[in-house]
Amino acid sequence: MNVVLFLFLMVMAWGSWDGFFAHPVRVGVVVIHLLMMPVMTLCTAGRSRGVKHVHDWRPFFPLLMAHSLFTAWVMPYMDARDIAVLPGGDALRWAGLVVLACGAALRVWPMMALGERFASVVAIQKGHALQTGGIYGWVRHPSYVGILLMDIGFAGVFRSSVAVLLLPIVFWMFKRRMDVEEQLLVEEFGEQYKGYMGRTARLMPGVY
Repeated sequence: MNVVLFLFLMVMAWGSWDGFFAHPVRVGVVVIHLLMMPVMTLCTAGRSRGVKHVHDWRPFFPLLMAHSLFTAWVMPYMDARDIAVLPGGDALRWAGLVVLACGAALRVWPMMALGERFASVVAIQKGHALQTGGIYGWVRHPSYVGILLMDIGFAGVFRSSVAVLLLPIVFWMFKRRMDVEEQLLVEEFGEQYKGYMGRTARLMPGVY
């Protein structure tokens, strides 16, 4: 979902511009997303299918759209009206913002590391070389770590108990996406990628 539209829906769901921007945590959410935009739009291949691509797991993009709409509309709507909110008040909001910022950093770091090799579709770009250093020396899918942290952060910022309950579904969505990506990378890079898989974690060293 376009970042500007995403932010606009948040404000509309809250109910008023003044109300949404009355709290510095929500201002912080907007600032973080605006800072991400140049990297997302200028440093990557966008939706380029490159020289070789494979189809995503079929439900992935419909679920991703539902996930984005839930985050942009349902979470702020419920928070503004104190519907099914978590305890913790402003302490929870600020903690959520910190986690969100960390997730955003992990989301854009791989984009800057891969540049034109990073695309929102599962594809091999022209001149594609396997990245195994930097953040990719620790985990194979740091961008998805960033997304999951951002989801946890959003749950804190908007005090959403429903978002917490939905986290296993979000993890499952991206687990299926990782399956598709890794299958393509094994086909493209063979033993080089298999060896890389053998010495790195998918998302968290020592856990998964």
